[in-house]
Amino acid sequence: PHPSECQTKMSTDHADKQQYDSFDANVYLKDFCGKGKIEFYANLPYLVELFSQFSDSSIEMLDLGGGPSLFPLIIAARKVSRYIHADYAKNNRTAVERWLKKDPDSFDWRENVRYILKLEGNSGTDEEVTEREDRMRKVLGEVVHCDILVDQVMPPGFECPFDVVSCLSCLDCVCTSVDSLHEAIRKLSSLVRSGGYLIVQGSVVVADHNLSEEEQKRKNEAIGEVIHTERGYVPEAKDIGGFKYQGFLYERISTYVKLMESCGFTVVKQFEYIYNDPFIKYTDSIGVVVGKKL
Repeated sequence: PHPSECQTKMSTDHADKQQYDSFDANVYLKDFCGKGKIEFYANLPYLVELFSQFSDSSIEMLDLGGGPSLFPLIIAARKVSRYIHADYAKNNRTAVERWLKKDPDSFDWRENVRYILKLEGNSGTDEEVTEREDRMRKVLGEVVHCDILVDQVMPPGFECPFDVVSCLSCLDCVCTSVDSLHEAIRKLSSLVRSGGYLIVQGSVVVADHNLSEEEQKRKNEAIGEVIHTERGYVPEAKDIGGFKYQGFLYERISTYVKLMESCGFTVVKQFEYIYNDPFIKYTDSIGVVVGKKL
């Protein structure tokens, strides 16, 4: 289809994009994907199970807003024939491109690959790890710029739609209202072909939090401050034109479900998990919703 078929109007109600222009991918990878960190990703077994249900290996997949992370690619590689990694931040794309080219200074994903292989029921031998990385590089077709906050999300002339589109821990960072979240999901819908799947993950409010609106706002700002300034992912954040990171958008998982259903999806799976990060010292509630496009 023509690129215009992959576009809709976007609300201006969204986060300031300055924070991502200087996002430090290397610091992020070290903190979130380094040795001993993968055990805290409670969503991985669910994603492994999801992809194990696909019957063939000819799926075309887009991971949008994945940052420098290759977790979706590790899991999807055995089931896809074409995988596109799309992210707004140049530093994130560069980190992925360096790994793709086997740059000796690129991030080492081998132990994460081994962990996921074991989740799949494999032994996780060095040979299996090498085979999976070879497969990942074979199916990773392009690393491209994207921007969910503008009319044309993908580059001009980019071929879409896809069988599977994943957008993990992205929308809750760039959308600041239910309306802008709805617009973003509507755009993602245009990238999914009929019968295909959309996987969305974001920070969610769970019932047992019992936080007031003001308490939740303070928590959001505190988490954002720690992740994006104290940890150095955006070291200049406090100095860019008075800009300050404004935290994550927290909505109940039922909100994500309703928005996806309104955009033409039947929700086939949803789950929540608690992310306890001892390195950054915060607790977050994560929701994952999988929808099949009608």
